[in-house]
Amino acid sequence: MSSSVFVLLILLLVMIGLAGAGIFFYVYWRRVQMPVPSLDGELRLECLDAPVEVLRDRYGIPHIHAQNDADLFRALGFTHAQDRLWQMEQNRRIAQGALSEVFGPAALDADRFSRIVGFQRAAQMEYDALDDATRRTLDLYAEGVNAFAAGDPGKLAAEFNLLRFAPRPWAGLDTLAYAKSVAWSMSVNWESELVRLQLMSRLGPIRAADLEPDYPAENPVILEALGSQDVIRLLQMAGLMLNQYEAVKGRLGLEGEGRGSNSWVLAPKRSATRRPLLCNDPHLTVQTPSAWYEAHLSSPGMEVSGATLPGIPAVMIGHNGHIAWGMTAALCDVQDLFVERRHPDEADLFEAEEGWARAAVLEEEIIVKGQAVPHVERVVITRHGPLMDGLAGTAQAVVGSRLSFALKWTGHEAGGTLRSLLALNRATDWATFQAALADWADPPQNVTFADGEGNIGYVLAGRIPERPHHLGLMPAPGWESGQEWAGYIPASELPRLFNPASGAIVTANNKIVGDEYAHFLGAEYAPGWRASRIAEMLAEKERHGLRDMAEIQLDTGSKFAARLAPRFGRLEPVDAFEKVAAGYLRRWDYRMEADSPAALIFHYCWLNLFDITLGEALGPAREGYLGISLTPLFVVHGFRLRASTRLLEIIEQQPESFWYGADESGAARSRNTVLRTALARAVRQIRAEFGDNARRWDWGRAHQVRYVHPLGGVRVLRIFFNRGPFPVGGDMTTPNQTGSVPVLPPGLVNVAATYRQIYDVGEWENAQTVIHTGQSGHPMSDQYDDQMGMWREGVYHAMPWSQEAVDAAAVHRLSLQPSRADA
Repeated sequence: MSSSVFVLLILLLVMIGLAGAGIFFYVYWRRVQMPVPSLDGELRLECLDAPVEVLRDRYGIPHIHAQNDADLFRALGFTHAQDRLWQMEQNRRIAQGALSEVFGPAALDADRFSRIVGFQRAAQMEYDALDDATRRTLDLYAEGVNAFAAGDPGKLAAEFNLLRFAPRPWAGLDTLAYAKSVAWSMSVNWESELVRLQLMSRLGPIRAADLEPDYPAENPVILEALGSQDVIRLLQMAGLMLNQYEAVKGRLGLEGEGRGSNSWVLAPKRSATRRPLLCNDPHLTVQTPSAWYEAHLSSPGMEVSGATLPGIPAVMIGHNGHIAWGMTAALCDVQDLFVERRHPDEADLFEAEEGWARAAVLEEEIIVKGQAVPHVERVVITRHGPLMDGLAGTAQAVVGSRLSFALKWTGHEAGGTLRSLLALNRATDWATFQAALADWADPPQNVTFADGEGNIGYVLAGRIPERPHHLGLMPAPGWESGQEWAGYIPASELPRLFNPASGAIVTANNKIVGDEYAHFLGAEYAPGWRASRIAEMLAEKERHGLRDMAEIQLDTGSKFAARLAPRFGRLEPVDAFEKVAAGYLRRWDYRMEADSPAALIFHYCWLNLFDITLGEALGPAREGYLGISLTPLFVVHGFRLRASTRLLEIIEQQPESFWYGADESGAARSRNTVLRTALARAVRQIRAEFGDNARRWDWGRAHQVRYVHPLGGVRVLRIFFNRGPFPVGGDMTTPNQTGSVPVLPPGLVNVAATYRQIYDVGEWENAQTVIHTGQSGHPMSDQYDDQMGMWREGVYHAMPWSQEAVDAAAVHRLSLQPSRADA
């Protein structure tokens, strides 16, 4: 090659490199960097009646001071939009079933699901039934959102620039539709009905029932004072529906096993500060930006501080000047599937108790990016609710059959959850707290309470069906009158607790009441391992301080492991590596720390034990029961924990069992045989995955968290939007819950405590909080990821309350001024 050709080649490569750098710079600056909003100076908004001051601390948390309530809600909408408008847009498109308009055919199944379930229809019904004051609040909030969006289009968000579209104006209806999708994500009991149907087909009713665990007797309840061919087609449809639901779950933001939360409250007699202590850490899907957004709202009519959900004009969990509150999912059963029998000649007639009832039919048009003709989804709504056949594909599930599944859900009816939440933000004592929650509809929540006078309490809030003649655990025949709901349990009869003698109330998605309670609430509570560990730590001393509360939130101790691990530790294997593994388990303190070899060994052992016993017996139903395939059970409700609890019961109570199966010779296997087999398999797998150096068998090498953005799947954008992975401790059974799908090797953590709060009730300056990502949704903002390290290391930040403290903490000052002539 001549020197001149060589030089030209070098110049060509340099030019290509410069072009690539230019493209990168364009993406970075024009599309990603520029949208970061200004948090200082003065802006004029036509919607305001009077000036509003927005002070932000170093973490980007807005402290909004308005001269009237109307401007306060407008300013909250504006602030949410500044930091999280893309997240709000994505969430409302999920609820509307309009993702395909932006993302194309890949999102169509998610849109079809949302249109069938009808989040938007339910929201419209609720909006039409709202009182004027609540509707006005929604409209005020929307004015604030739209005031920001009407500004410089290049400042909206990087996602809008990259995808090249601008959002439509926000409306009050969008808030309610988003709220309906949130309620759904905590209320998916219908999945369990389908899987029970499959299990009964595989095993028969007796064996299938045997797979349902008892609630562990030693684990606490919250209230201490209360103690054919057609069948074949239905089964096929159940499997198809679950498969389709799994395929859209990620797009809907519903993925993640065992969502839950912890909240507990201590009376002054149990507190080192002589004031109530209230703690809450909701466990949701790990994503960026976080579902949560911290804010402090102040006007002459209200003052409240805590965690908000962008798109909703209220504080979800937090405190005002009088009370503090926390929430955990109650996991009550608010959904039922009904088997509907079609008329032989008219497809939209369905059998009722007396004659036939005609269903409503809607044709929902879904715009799909890149397609000239919209997709039309035919939605059939029976008297029990929408037919879910579309999830499985009508041609696959219904042809040749007159049977269909209809979904009845409390969220399909108009409710008052937003009105309840706004009243809760203004509640001043136990009486007004209870009155506010009497209006709560969906989803049912365990709500803890404490006030500045030293009182503590608990209320189960929500609409929960009365089922006089059945429990709603399996699909019910829609033509039998005895299967209908008889209204809802009156709010006055829902469980509540006030100033218990113990001085402590603990909720962790565990069982709420004893079996003697007059109403059936559900069957899918978490088994209580987290609640038991929290109660154990609270019992270790009479009084606790704020640091003690943080230690509980960060605790990785597992009561479940403490029960099962010794079974492996007592084995006496011959293989040297198995001896090392058994030794680690024998010396273990049952803490799921990231640097713990025993924690890694335990998870491999129990998953193998699960597979050897229950898994082998279940056959085709195995993967669904384990929660690791296209048909996971109780994805939201943590069925893996309930199933593993049943495994523990079998191991502890039955030296010989049907579930242990037989060896190659056909002889029944014993308990010790399956334990030894599980340990041997676990050690082989660990060595293959992590090597023979047992000192490097750390839980954190397998158990890691990655913060993933919806656009982070695009390679060139990954560096901007995603963070991690990082090793973390904990698991599904620890107070510091970090959950992943139960596969080997373990996958990334997808559920964790996405927000933590600790309140010294009445001394509000002592508040300590942290979210798992950062306040901003803009990847180039300093507040996009500044709390990630704090969250992983168990560090909290202060949440200023008084005007003096807020002024002292302020690093950004934004003045919002009215631009109307009459202001």
